[in-house]
Amino acid sequence: MGVVFAAGVLVPQQFAGQEYFRGAKKAFPGALFPPVPTLADVPARANDLANEINAAFPNGPIHIIAHSMAGLDARFMLSHNLCGLANPGRVASLSMISTPNWGSPIADLLVGPKPSPLDPRWVVYESLVKLAADIGLPLGAVGDLTSSYTATFSPQNPNVGRVSYYCYAGSGLESVLLAPLRAYITSVGQSPDEQANDCLVSVKSASWMPLAEGPWTTADHFSEVGHTLNPPTFVSAFDHIAAYRRILARAGA
Repeated sequence: MGVVFAAGVLVPQQFAGQEYFRGAKKAFPGALFPPVPTLADVPARANDLANEINAAFPNGPIHIIAHSMAGLDARFMLSHNLCGLANPGRVASLSMISTPNWGSPIADLLVGPKPSPLDPRWVVYESLVKLAADIGLPLGAVGDLTSSYTATFSPQNPNVGRVSYYCYAGSGLESVLLAPLRAYITSVGQSPDEQANDCLVSVKSASWMPLAEGPWTTADHFSEVGHTLNPPTFVSAFDHIAAYRRILARAGA
């Protein structure tokens, strides 16, 4: 049996001396943490993901935990049966954590025209640009996370019947710097599940399938992988390792 932890956009599996999935390598020995191009589009990332998984686990079953954009990568990989990973006996489950299956309002804001200083969105836009600059992240690779992209992507990448799909979502705020993003998504949401969010992805967008368990009410998008932007430790209080154990148990791993 193979276990795969697939990382999202912008941040590699190793970043500034830290693991993307904090502490998961120690907690899950033998698991694969495949490197994919952090700034590439979904098809390119999906092809690299498939090649890495196929090389590491030539035989199944395989269980994938995908965070954020990696869920889109994995969905593309499976629907296109890259490297035969959707064949019987290969990938058994895909568990997606806060994957923007229907896009992110934050991505829509960044990819669209820059708001003017008179636009209420300007404060959120400037806050996010500053945050990205402070932590050294580019913002050009978010086009595949917009609502317009995913509106086309999702119908074109349906579930594979023999694979079990599970969805999870955060709805909390731990990193203080993310507060403006959380407030923004809440303000533009039209329903409670569009308003509830982890500061980057709404609960509704994360729910490609009905959530496997209730939203993680203390976890924001960084907490879901064990990090915060809060000094001095930058370590999340959310027990993400316990969450991963539940995910794998539910998937039958």
